[in-house]
Amino acid sequence: MNNQHELTCLLALKSIQGIGNITALKLLAHFSCAANIFAASLNALQACKLKSKITDQIRHFDLDSMENVLAWAKQPERFIIPINSPLYPPLLAQINNPPMILFAIGNPEILLAPQIGVVGARSPSVQGITNTQNFCQSLCEHGITITSGLAMGIDGEAHRSALKCNGYTIAVTGTGLNRVYPAMHRELAHQIAQNGVLVSEKMPNENYDRGSFPQRNRIIAGLSLGTLVIEAAEKSGTLITANHSMEEGREVFAIPGSIHNPLSKGCHNLIKQGAKLVDTIEDILEDLPSISKGFQVFNEPKTISPLNEETAEFLKYIDYDITSIDTIIARSQLTVEAVTNKLLTLELEGWIINSAGGYIRQ
Repeated sequence: MNNQHELTCLLALKSIQGIGNITALKLLAHFSCAANIFAASLNALQACKLKSKITDQIRHFDLDSMENVLAWAKQPERFIIPINSPLYPPLLAQINNPPMILFAIGNPEILLAPQIGVVGARSPSVQGITNTQNFCQSLCEHGITITSGLAMGIDGEAHRSALKCNGYTIAVTGTGLNRVYPAMHRELAHQIAQNGVLVSEKMPNENYDRGSFPQRNRIIAGLSLGTLVIEAAEKSGTLITANHSMEEGREVFAIPGSIHNPLSKGCHNLIKQGAKLVDTIEDILEDLPSISKGFQVFNEPKTISPLNEETAEFLKYIDYDITSIDTIIARSQLTVEAVTNKLLTLELEGWIINSAGGYIRQ
C-alpha cells in the first residue's frame, strides 16, 4: 500500500462534511483502509447506508486539496499520526471513540509515555495553584508525564509546573495546532512544543466549535492512566474529563477541600461517585501498578530516544505480547542479521524487552 496515498485518503475522509469520527472508524473497519473507501463503487458505498450527499463527496473528492495539510507535516517537528501508526498511543486506541488521526507538534514519542491527566478550575484558588505545582512536580519526579488541556487556570499551571522541573508535558488542544486558544497561552504553547508535545485531532487551521472542548477532554482521559482533579465547581467542564476517565475504566483522583469552597464541590461529588480521595502523591503512586497496564514507573524522568521513520515502521512488527524472532522476520521480510541488529537497537533504547521466546513491545 502507498502510505502517502493512504494518509491523503484518511485526511480526505476526515474532511468530508457529514462524516464524524465514529462513522469514519466504521468505514475504515468495513473497507480495511481509507484508499479503498475512495476507490469503492457507488453500490458499495450505498450498502453502508450513507446519505447521497456523503457518497457524492467521497466519489468526487479532490484528493489534491489535502496537499496543504501534508505540507504542514513536512515542517520540522510536525507530525500526522493515524490510528494505525506505531506512534499512536495504545491507551488512547482503547477508548470507545478514539481519534482517527492525531496532529502533533514537538516530540510525538512522549505520547507513548505513562501519563496522568491533570485538570481543574479555570479560576483556581491560591491553594489550588500550590497543589497543582506540588503534585505535578512529584509526578514528574517519578517519571510520569503531565497531560492537560492548555486552558486557563489549573491546566496551564500543570503544564508550567512540568516544564519548570524538566518533566514531560502534553497539551491536548481544542483547536487546530496553527491556532492557540486561549491566546494568552501562546508562549506556553511554544514552550510545550519545544519540551513536550502539542496534540489535536483537528486539522491544523481548524477553529474550535461548541463540541471541541468536550471532545478534547475525552482525549486527555484516553491518553492517561488516570485523571487528577485539583479543583472543580459543582457544574464544571473539568468533570467531563473525569467522567470520561470513569467510563473508560481509568482511575480518577480528587483533592478534597473546604465544604465552604465552591471549587471543592465538584471534587467532593467525584469522591462520592467512587473517585479516590488524595492528599499526598503517595495516594496516586500506590494505585499506578494496578492501572498502568504494564508501564514502569521510574524514579527519574524517562528519556525517550526518537525513532526514525524506518525504525518506527519496523517496531510495528513486534506485538505487546511475546513475538518470536521468526515471526518478526516473516513480517518484515528482512534478513536474520538485519532483524537482529534492529532488535538490539530497540532493546537498548528501551522500546522492547527480550523475553523467553521472543520480544515484547513496551
